[in-house]
Amino acid sequence: MSNSNNESLEFLFHPRSIALAGITTANPEHWTRTFLNGLLEFGFESPIYLVNPKGGEIEGLKVYPSFQDIPDAIDYVISLVPARAAPSLVKESADKGVKAIHFCTAGFSETGEDEGIRLEAEVVALCRKLGIRAIGPNCMGIYCPKSHMSFGPVFPKESGPVGVISQSGGNVNYLVRQAALRGVRFSKVISYGNAGDLNESDFLQYLAADADTRIIAMYIEGIRDGKRFRQVLEEVTKEKVVILLKGGLTEGGARAVAGHTAAMAGSEATWNSLCKQFGMIRVDTLDELTDVLVTLLFMPLPKGRNAVLVGGGGGASVLITDEFEKRGLRVPQLPQEIISQIREFTPPAGNILRNPVDYSQTMIYPERLSKTIDIVSRWEGTDFLVKFMRTGQSPQLGGIQGMLDIVKAGVFEKDGASSKPVAIVLEPSIIVEEAKYIFQSLQECVSLGLPVYYSFASAANAINLVLSYSEDRARHGYSRDLGFCLTTPVAKAAQTDEVRSGAKE
Repeated sequence: MSNSNNESLEFLFHPRSIALAGITTANPEHWTRTFLNGLLEFGFESPIYLVNPKGGEIEGLKVYPSFQDIPDAIDYVISLVPARAAPSLVKESADKGVKAIHFCTAGFSETGEDEGIRLEAEVVALCRKLGIRAIGPNCMGIYCPKSHMSFGPVFPKESGPVGVISQSGGNVNYLVRQAALRGVRFSKVISYGNAGDLNESDFLQYLAADADTRIIAMYIEGIRDGKRFRQVLEEVTKEKVVILLKGGLTEGGARAVAGHTAAMAGSEATWNSLCKQFGMIRVDTLDELTDVLVTLLFMPLPKGRNAVLVGGGGGASVLITDEFEKRGLRVPQLPQEIISQIREFTPPAGNILRNPVDYSQTMIYPERLSKTIDIVSRWEGTDFLVKFMRTGQSPQLGGIQGMLDIVKAGVFEKDGASSKPVAIVLEPSIIVEEAKYIFQSLQECVSLGLPVYYSFASAANAINLVLSYSEDRARHGYSRDLGFCLTTPVAKAAQTDEVRSGAKE
């Protein structure tokens, strides 16, 4: 793919200066301060200029009454002014040599009202006439850890291989925060809203050529140019994994889309066909999108669909088996010789070793569990293992406190010959005492580079989606090995403040 678009948009992600126009000077908790807080928290290294007619100072930075008062040229503007003031802002920006404006505020075409539609058209026309690229309006803009740009002060400061394109700012805020808790890190994240100027195809083409991006996740409500979008998809899906979450597929959802970003939603059949034609992974929720990212990044691709499930609880064993097998994943019976090896050190009472391995009475002995996992992982009928822990089924907190040792048992010290991909299922609990230890276990697993899921269904669904994607690629002559799994886990020191403090929330 040509990199001309990539070169033309590179300046968006590495601005030499940023001006925040319309930032409030009175209320430190006002939403306009979010963008300044993000830049300061991330240590943005180039000049930051604040603009408000009242003047003054914020966080040690001078507030200029107008653009004309700023002595230097400006590269990039974050517009926090009301929609009606946007045209004047564009003209003032042009006088300062601005290359791009991110219009954060709403009140444009998404309202469906004539005035909003007219304002957006006027702003876009002015930007094009004056040689300024526009992001939005009605969006959160850009998060790029490498250049210390962020619209979320609690986002991870470390870069990663995932690029995100989202029409919704709120959805992308949720995605980044939830995925970060499970170890996912990002290259570039773009919230582009109404797509008045730059749109989904522009950013998709940019990420396609971006060396820092290996996986592209998209939340799309509607597209501006269907023909171009298909052309870009045809190229990018040959080289990179593309995951699509399409919003507005129902009649009511389409109405919501029109009121959110003024986009045309399109039919579900059309989008299903598009995903099938170009080999995209289709998901239905943000949590499902996060599950797929976790699987791609932290679970080496299994050689097949045979799973050995290890956990505690007869009922839980039944339910997790159903979730895996109804998605085309197999839970084969363990052969008698494997069961006999485990029986040598496992009491028969309360332990069912058929697969799932219901280890209810022996879960409190990590060394036995470790030995069991080593044995089943060496079995040629095992393609991957799933360890599941449901703390909510036990009223005894004392057993929960040993969860960290239990979750880690037998997973990290196997030699290469016996190693098989491993997934961890930690069902959450809203009981305070239990939630604390579940969160500690989550942190431990993430720091060691393990894929963690919150339910039997989410683990089975994500693993099946990734395996199906890989199998489909193989049928079309591509390598089945995706080559995306990270070899270096997220270090404890690299966890975000939100991850570190999440147990208190």
